[in-house]
Amino acid sequence: MEEKIVYIDDDPAMLELVRGYLLQEGICVFTASNATDGMRLIEIQAPDLVMLDWMMPGITGLEVCKYLRRSSSIPIIMLTGRSGESDRVSALEAGVDDYLVKPFNFLELGARIRSVLRRFGHGKFKEA
Repeated sequence: MEEKIVYIDDDPAMLELVRGYLLQEGICVFTASNATDGMRLIEIQAPDLVMLDWMMPGITGLEVCKYLRRSSSIPIIMLTGRSGESDRVSALEAGVDDYLVKPFNFLELGARIRSVLRRFGHGKFKEA
């Protein structure tokens, strides 16, 4: 099974960079540049993992996380420029499963994705 990820970020350059990396890693990725389109993609695609930017105009990534947590246990990784301790705590308390500060190394992103997917028993990273 090929993993499916929905990545929501209002930065087009970041969307393309992350999308390219994930495709190279054999992961099916769907991207959205705003929370409304991203939530629609999540409903349609039923991904194995959601990655969110926190700071988006309109509906923030943190609000998307809280919305998803009302009805889902889908794994969520927050990719954000917010690096403060209180930001990390707020995101974790809202329900994110991992938190990575931009700019980040793609090898670390890949390792965090594999770790989260393993914990949730998804795809080729499922524990034996």
